[in-house]
Amino acid sequence: MIKIIDRYIFKELVEPFLFGLGAFTAILSASMIMFDLVRAVALKGMPLIVALQIFVYKLPAIVVYIFPMAMLLGALLAFSRLSGESEIIAFRSSGVSLFRIIIPVAVLGLLVSLINLSFSELVVPEANKAAKNLLIETSARYTPKIQTNVFVPELEHGVLKRIFFAQTLKGDVMYDVIVQEFTDGKLSQILTAKEAAWQKGQSKWLFKNGLIYLIAESGEYKHLIKFTEQSFAIKYTPADFFSGEKNTDEMTIKELRDFAALKEKMGVDVTDYRIQLNMKMAIPFASLVFALLGAPLGISSRRASSSIGLGLSIIIIFFYYIFTFICMSFSEMKILSPALAAWCPNFVAGGAGLYILSKKSVS
Repeated sequence: MIKIIDRYIFKELVEPFLFGLGAFTAILSASMIMFDLVRAVALKGMPLIVALQIFVYKLPAIVVYIFPMAMLLGALLAFSRLSGESEIIAFRSSGVSLFRIIIPVAVLGLLVSLINLSFSELVVPEANKAAKNLLIETSARYTPKIQTNVFVPELEHGVLKRIFFAQTLKGDVMYDVIVQEFTDGKLSQILTAKEAAWQKGQSKWLFKNGLIYLIAESGEYKHLIKFTEQSFAIKYTPADFFSGEKNTDEMTIKELRDFAALKEKMGVDVTDYRIQLNMKMAIPFASLVFALLGAPLGISSRRASSSIGLGLSIIIIFFYYIFTFICMSFSEMKILSPALAAWCPNFVAGGAGLYILSKKSVS
């Protein structure tokens, strides 16, 4: 009997959840992505195929926010139908409590949260980086791009590995280049070169007319190597150097944690990085929170239509993100910690859902 109830409620949740995914994807992608791309195609001459590629690359970042919205709508509509057709009353009459009925919703919400967290870690950073690089490459085809004073640090397992500096970057060639290599956090090598050209077919940089200074562990100069040409396999492409430092939405949780730690050592205020770090975890778990909120809200004496459920979901999401922005502002002002600022909306929404459920269970 218990397994049948779980399967039945789970089945009721899936269809409106998928409807929510489609509806919110259409709404948000049109407002947050399509408008700018249409303008780029119409006014700036961006090729349509490039615009479609950028749309695909930018969509995963939107989907992270859509999962919780779809979970809220799915729970609202599913429990509205169960309640409107007196199936909730039938369950309770047979001795099944509301808290027991809500278990499949919580399980699905947790499952969606974990899927969303994995998606935001594995797919979103790479997709955002690909979109950024494609925009840079596309603009460079029509307007020669020049960047001066290029400075890019490279981390490995949270430790500074390499620092790149070029006085000028023009197309695929860097001029007056300095590369500092670090071993276990200590400076071990300095490379200087008049220029470095990107070898696209080999995915390497060809450094020309340079010197390599080897540094001993004591910090003293050890050896000098002169070279006319020398190839180095470096993971950064010209597009990466034009991009500069990664944005937080191009980093995984670990990368952002390491990046924030490095910036903190450099004396930079890392409050915003800490907020974004916690948001990367809090937003995916909003799916679980909205499941616990949407289910009790859907329990009423009459069944709500999909349009009403969609409207109610939008209102709840609106106030959720308004509250999120307020908490983030308080954290920027040092009133709240970054962790509390990111997770507070989830605690409040989840607490409201459990409170409503407890009230419904005794009515």
